[in-house]
Amino acid sequence: MNTFGKRIINTAAVTTLILAALTACGPDKEAQVSGREIHKDGSVTATIVREWDESLYSVDGLKNMMDEEIQDYNFDHAGDKIAAGEVKCEEGILTCVIDYATDEDYSGFNSRRFVIESLDEAMASDLVKISVKAVKDQAQTDPETIEKTETLSVLITDETGRVTFPGKVLYISDGVEPVSKKSIEVTENMDGLAYIIYENR
Repeated sequence: MNTFGKRIINTAAVTTLILAALTACGPDKEAQVSGREIHKDGSVTATIVREWDESLYSVDGLKNMMDEEIQDYNFDHAGDKIAAGEVKCEEGILTCVIDYATDEDYSGFNSRRFVIESLDEAMASDLVKISVKAVKDQAQTDPETIEKTETLSVLITDETGRVTFPGKVLYISDGVEPVSKKSIEVTENMDGLAYIIYENR
């Protein structure tokens, strides 16, 4: 379970909403899978989808707790950095959406590594320290040999789970599995950090 999911559970637990029975929805439809979506402007939308028993756990209680934590974060960071989106339960499936202004806000709120840089900036600051493989043919590639363009960006994260990008995913590190042209799954097999190079367009 990713940090976003754990945060929902921990928040609910504060009001005795013990969610030990939660399980992820099946991966047959991408819209039903928890994950994060990176937008072209660098903002991030995180979605959690879980089974939920409304006879035992209050959706309103969970939403109130989320709102309080978001308000505290925004107050501490002097701006509307995070906004709660849809929180609903339909047919026993809970869906929660949170919008983050930047990757730094996602990292700060969830206490995880989630860094988005242009590939040029990442290489110049020595953030990309391992080889990656091309999604197209799985060939191992030295990031130094990748042609730098202003449309290439890289996500560096220590968090497992689904990530969707604004453009095509071109290169991935070990432990990252392609799901579609614009989506990947970071697995437990990553070596500390996962690197995903993608077209930001």
